[in-house]
Amino acid sequence: MLLLLLLLFKGLPCHGASTVAPLLLGFHHPAAEEPLSYHFIQISSFANHSWAYTQASGWLGEVETEAWDSVSGTIRFLKPWSHGNFSKEEVKNLEALLELYLHSFTTEVQVFASQFQFELKPEAWVSKGPSPGPGRLLLVCHVSGFHPKPVWVMWMRGEQEQPGTQRGDVLPNADGTWYLRVTLDVTSGEAAGLTCRVKHSSLGGHDIIIHWDGNSILLILICLTVIVILVMLVVVDLRFKKQSSNQNILYPHVPNPAFSTRTNTRDPRSSGHLLCLAQDLWIKSKFLKNWKTLVVLYT
Repeated sequence: MLLLLLLLFKGLPCHGASTVAPLLLGFHHPAAEEPLSYHFIQISSFANHSWAYTQASGWLGEVETEAWDSVSGTIRFLKPWSHGNFSKEEVKNLEALLELYLHSFTTEVQVFASQFQFELKPEAWVSKGPSPGPGRLLLVCHVSGFHPKPVWVMWMRGEQEQPGTQRGDVLPNADGTWYLRVTLDVTSGEAAGLTCRVKHSSLGGHDIIIHWDGNSILLILICLTVIVILVMLVVVDLRFKKQSSNQNILYPHVPNPAFSTRTNTRDPRSSGHLLCLAQDLWIKSKFLKNWKTLVVLYT
């Protein structure tokens, strides 16, 4: 920057009749309490790791004399005398030098800042929200725990984006990460085959795809529950039959209950048989009750 200032001072007018030149060169003017100074001011704004905007200007005391045009990469001289004695070739060289400096400065800052950035992969899951109406479903895609903030989430059917997707606000979590909720209102028959796709810088190009299959999961759980209950019922029934056959082997002279006119309540073997029958009836009734509950929940 000292080189730039020297070049600017070199090009300023230095004619003896001018009252401006001594001030520009730093000499003390009789009418001034202290010599004027020249300042180069630069303001750089960084939105993210790939976008930056820079403003630069030259000031002689409190007067702005030059401004940097970042679009065209040229110097704008704001006063008639601020161009000085620079030739066109010298102005072009100065503009090239200034553009090189601003570009290098921006690149160095972005590289330095990237060393302190961290990325966290998002977690995604789907659920069913409150019903929007008869025969309709509200599909909800939750995305949480990601950083940095920019994220792309969309309900898809194959490779086609669903235009009815509603995106909520990206909200902060307590740990500094972010959370997003994306919904889609569809009819019950249109839900099959839909997926929620998530794109984030931390995923390295490998999108997260969550398939909507809530109804099939519920049906599978119900079927597994029914199968487990049936297996338990068969095992208990076989156990009771085995106990009954063991009792017949140990007590072969016990009369057949089919030909008995009354039950001997004092016989411990008869009491055990009645207890087994009561347990069997209780298990069957419990199974029927659970089955009715599952049917009601599913419907």
